[in-house]
Amino acid sequence: MRKLTVLLCFLASLSVQAKPLSVKDCGAVGDGVTLDTKAIQTAIDSLASQGGGTVNVPAGLYLTGSIWLRDNINFHLDAGAIIKGSPYLKDYCDENCCSQNEAEIKGGDYISGGHLIMGVGVRNVSITGPGRIDGNSDAFMLDENGNRWSKKSKIQGRPGQMIWFVDSQDIRVKDVEIADSPYWSLFILNCDRVWIDGCYVHTRRKDYHTFNGDGIDIDRCRYVTISNCRIDTSDDCITLRASAAHKLANPQDCEWVTVTNCNLSSSCNAIRLGVGEGNIHDAVFSNLTISDTKQAFNIVAAYVRGNRGTDIYGIRFNNIRVQANELVRIHHMHSPAAMIKDIVFDGISGSVKYTSKIWAKQAAPFTNIVFRNVDVETEVECVNAKIKIEGGLIAKKKLSSKELKQRIENIEANKKLLH
Repeated sequence: MRKLTVLLCFLASLSVQAKPLSVKDCGAVGDGVTLDTKAIQTAIDSLASQGGGTVNVPAGLYLTGSIWLRDNINFHLDAGAIIKGSPYLKDYCDENCCSQNEAEIKGGDYISGGHLIMGVGVRNVSITGPGRIDGNSDAFMLDENGNRWSKKSKIQGRPGQMIWFVDSQDIRVKDVEIADSPYWSLFILNCDRVWIDGCYVHTRRKDYHTFNGDGIDIDRCRYVTISNCRIDTSDDCITLRASAAHKLANPQDCEWVTVTNCNLSSSCNAIRLGVGEGNIHDAVFSNLTISDTKQAFNIVAAYVRGNRGTDIYGIRFNNIRVQANELVRIHHMHSPAAMIKDIVFDGISGSVKYTSKIWAKQAAPFTNIVFRNVDVETEVECVNAKIKIEGGLIAKKKLSSKELKQRIENIEANKKLLH
């Protein structure tokens, strides 16, 4: 029966040409009970073998494990179509599924290395909506006793980043809902030419917290545009990274990134830059609304001890409305002396509760941090940092000699005091 289904699917793919190939033509059921992984994968592989085209997911609830996308495939979810992650880790790939995954993804946070949808070394691939990709976080946010996870307990395990593209080119994610990932939602690693538009990305934060439940993570990518998205997450909404480069094909800087016309809300950072040992530069964030958020902008050289840290420069934040606990944090943390410079905040308005912090180590002072027309009534603490304030309500906080000495001692000792 399985061979017959595959044959019928292949014959259907020969006849579709410009017409989409439905996953139901390849045996998918979409009842929320049947595991449809093989049927969906068969549809993708069959159409890819004919040069590509649109794999269509009609309305229905499709329970799946790991799905591999191929060159020249548009994976399209109709209205009412839901791809939902299996509640069983055995249905996902493991950390050895490809060399990039083994090097970059395995490790802490109780993740298995599994992903729901993957594109590894692919070209000209799209995921389009208006359907929904659901990570089924409810199935994994449980401790060893089957109770809801909390900071005082440990979960038994969960898949890694829900949608993952690596070493790929010409990637589009458009008009799709990306929901309830048990870990990061959408991870783009070492890719060129990426467009993410019109997506609604959200992870659990109200009824319970999905720890490290990021929205969109852009790592060592070039020529990326994120636009017209709504992102509501339990961790960072949008992150630019430059992680360790081993086992990537031709590792590159994270550069030429544009984020515009998005609404962001997070129980952590709306925008975070940093992590890794490479370079992040030439990025513009404009026309954003940030609300119900802990930190609006967090720029950090290194979170992990032992890393050199990331050089970050040439970053612009323009025309942004903010409602957050804190406006800005810029800091080395565990980096010995990474470079952070040429950061401009221009036309920022709104309200915050607490003082901002720009804390550098003596070995690598921050330079050319500019606040231009920042109409947010707050102060900013500066240690080993040169800032310019050009108009607006923001002001530099004056530290006593005792306070300054204490700040410097804490920064040089790598104490994590930026909560």
